[in-house]
Amino acid sequence: MAFNIYYYESNVECKCCKKHFTTYKVRPNRYKIIEEQSDFMPVYEGLNPLLYEVAVCPHCGYAYHKSMSRTYGPFMLLIEELYIKELQKPMNICQERTIDDAITSFKLAYLVARAAMEESLLMANFALKIAWLYRLKNEQESEKRYLFAARDFYSKSFASNQEGGERIQFLHAELSLRLGDITEAKRGFSRLIADKHVSPKYRKLARTRWENYRYDEQSTTVNECEGERTDYVAISKKN
Repeated sequence: MAFNIYYYESNVECKCCKKHFTTYKVRPNRYKIIEEQSDFMPVYEGLNPLLYEVAVCPHCGYAYHKSMSRTYGPFMLLIEELYIKELQKPMNICQERTIDDAITSFKLAYLVARAAMEESLLMANFALKIAWLYRLKNEQESEKRYLFAARDFYSKSFASNQEGGERIQFLHAELSLRLGDITEAKRGFSRLIADKHVSPKYRKLARTRWENYRYDEQSTTVNECEGERTDYVAISKKN
């Protein structure tokens, strides 16, 4: 293709059908993170590289993400049997993508990972990223559905290092808070805050997040009470 200032072409050999194809990736100088939300969703200035994380083979429909590990031998046989044969037809989303295209790509990767019996942590991360994409579309019910799935997978997952384990604990508490499960959120944040073996980074994150939530709740309660008092005064004057 002619030089594209926004994207470059990544050459890929499909791990399933072995055919070659090219797929777009965002050039690093075309985006930067300007904010990170409380569940670690990055907010970008410029293009969003999340839309292009999953490569989808236009020949057979196999979806691949760099975090997948079960992409060989018996796992590929399972993928072919449980995913490829069930896929109605491949699609070509190898160039510029919409948010809907990105959601499709992650859902395909989610299905491939499930067929290959990937670890729960990988499934949780995929579900969380799908929720993020629905958040960008402001589709709250769909976002919530995948936040629930992510939380369930995080509760079953295991990390091989301390920071990974602390991140899982934090995300489980954070997603509980976003889903309105305040009891579970409080329990999770309290564990992180109280455990002296937890790193300062995640103790601080947990304390800050819980304190901000409590402050917001108190402010909402005060505003509601002020509103009720104003309504009462207005009604009293009329009477």
